[in-house]
Amino acid sequence: MIRITNIFELPPDKLPDRMTKVIAVLRHAQSAGKQSGQHDYDRILTPDGEWSARALGKKLLKLGFGPDFILASGATRAKRTVDCMNETIQIPERKIRFEHALFDATNGHWLERIYNLHEEIQCVLIAGHNPHLSMLASTFAERLIDLAPCQLVVFEFEAANWKEITAQGRVILNIRE
Repeated sequence: MIRITNIFELPPDKLPDRMTKVIAVLRHAQSAGKQSGQHDYDRILTPDGEWSARALGKKLLKLGFGPDFILASGATRAKRTVDCMNETIQIPERKIRFEHALFDATNGHWLERIYNLHEEIQCVLIAGHNPHLSMLASTFAERLIDLAPCQLVVFEFEAANWKEITAQGRVILNIRE
């Protein structure tokens, strides 16, 4: 005989864990100043910025932290930050998306992209620019966070899917290079 047990009849210690989603917010590494006639979108990283992005990748590898997917601004400095970090953590290219529209994305734009992620993704790393990423991180933390260049703050949310992400997440990692 097969007995179907309602989940609410299980003792509390036997309840399945609530699903979580993780969002890692990364501000691009230190960039060079805008050169005469250069578009802000095309600014490059300084040598120190490239070093910091590589060092971040090494720390993430040592911690065993690797996102399932990376969503980043298509600006040169954001792409280079991700590329330098990824030299170590080795996320496959097919799991990295650079989008021009995320260059000057507001909280609403970032959240829209996050809400539309595939549900099999449990952890996304988003990389972009200030002031918007600091505002997004502050929203998630419900306190002021002013991201420094190459700072990564990782938030965990109790949510079964991306559309359930609310303003408050739990900071589980904060790395400032």
